[in-house]
Amino acid sequence: MSARTAPVRPSLARLAGALFALSLLAAGCGESTPGPEQTPANSAASDGGGSATSAASDGGGRTAAAVPQEKYAVTPAPEGFTPPEPCSGEGAYFAEVGGTATPELPERADETLTITAESIEGADAQLTATLGDGSSRPLEDITLGETVTIDLWTLSVTSVCEDTQQVEFDLID
Repeated sequence: MSARTAPVRPSLARLAGALFALSLLAAGCGESTPGPEQTPANSAASDGGGSATSAASDGGGRTAAAVPQEKYAVTPAPEGFTPPEPCSGEGAYFAEVGGTATPELPERADETLTITAESIEGADAQLTATLGDGSSRPLEDITLGETVTIDLWTLSVTSVCEDTQQVEFDLID
């Protein structure tokens, strides 16, 4: 017997077997497990991008997910600030609960800002702000002497009157 070993050459059968195993492996990776059956109840809720019970499907980007909007941050009144009477009537702009600010705030950089008074509870006003044609976004509760900056506008609250359900503010340039 010779000490010399012959080079290992794959036979045609080995090569065919390896290719077959790879094709089975590839086919197994592409399959998905069967999902729940479509019923009339959940097929009506589908938007055409897969089954309605699939949480990952959004119909190919046709459905926008609602993202909660953070409130605009309010800056507290300066230290040592003595608030005036709550119904002073001293603001250049005012909004009654359920209404928007009057007069309208001036445009800045071809954009508009609309302030809406949602409610007044005690000394705190709950307001929302709408930039241009966008959706409204709430402010943190705001009261006398506090300010809020919304894009290019800074507002300072001068009066919160629960009796008349009106909030007044000035625009700081």
